[in-house]
Amino acid sequence: MPVILHRALPVIQTLQDEGLDIRFAPHERGAIKLGFLNLMPEKESTERHWLRLLARTGLSIEVHLLKLKQWTPKTTSPQHMERYYEDWDSRIDLDGLMITGAPLGKFDYEQVDYWHELRDIFDNASLDYNSVLYLCWAANAAFHHHYGIPRAQRSHKLSGVYEHRVMRKHPITASIHRDVKFPHSRYAEARQNQLYAHPELRVLVDSRKAGAFAVVDPVRKRLFILGHPEYEADTLHLEFERDKSNGKEPLPPEYYYENDEPGALPSPDWQAHGAATLKNWIEHWVG
Repeated sequence: MPVILHRALPVIQTLQDEGLDIRFAPHERGAIKLGFLNLMPEKESTERHWLRLLARTGLSIEVHLLKLKQWTPKTTSPQHMERYYEDWDSRIDLDGLMITGAPLGKFDYEQVDYWHELRDIFDNASLDYNSVLYLCWAANAAFHHHYGIPRAQRSHKLSGVYEHRVMRKHPITASIHRDVKFPHSRYAEARQNQLYAHPELRVLVDSRKAGAFAVVDPVRKRLFILGHPEYEADTLHLEFERDKSNGKEPLPPEYYYENDEPGALPSPDWQAHGAATLKNWIEHWVG
């Protein structure tokens, strides 16, 4: 079953060339209507990453790309945003919402230009959608906003592909291997001791070295993903090279390069588990 877009997004052809069932079909309707609020600066690569995983779920999903109303990205053309994105409050018929991360780990939330608008989205989301999926920075921001859990800065950027454990049985972790690896990449995170102890939250998937990966609020049907199942094989490598070129002196990504040889990229096996997690979320809470 296809992923359907009502606007002719350029990445559709790229994903079709990979053999994925994703199509521009303005008059078709999906069984699930999903909003995708894209906060990442490089919109087009984020579109490719997450639409790939959604297409690999095998579900009939109608995806609407959403944008903030009071903030204009500097690294994506205004023409792209105008042609392919809708204002976040323009759709009242969506079943679920995904909110991406953003490279803002070194900023206090109140320093973020669109923080007040994002707080409005957080507050409205519980009323407007069956379920919301918060990703990476957005997950940490939601922990802060909804539960008062502060964020801690790390001494070094967390970057690598880490082993995880499924901590408890839940429909969202069904079919996920007991021991699974996922990429992480961040400078800051919700304080882990408060996250694990908070009465409204349940940690489903955890890494000894990277902390929580998947967390749920089962009453409000919120899913929080703190790693990056959408990353391609070279994403961590490109981040590492970018940080070096910017003079940041980063540490190499951990447990990532094959045989610890810089540039020897792994197979992105984590994508299959990311697609399975999305499928479970949609079937269990969104649909």
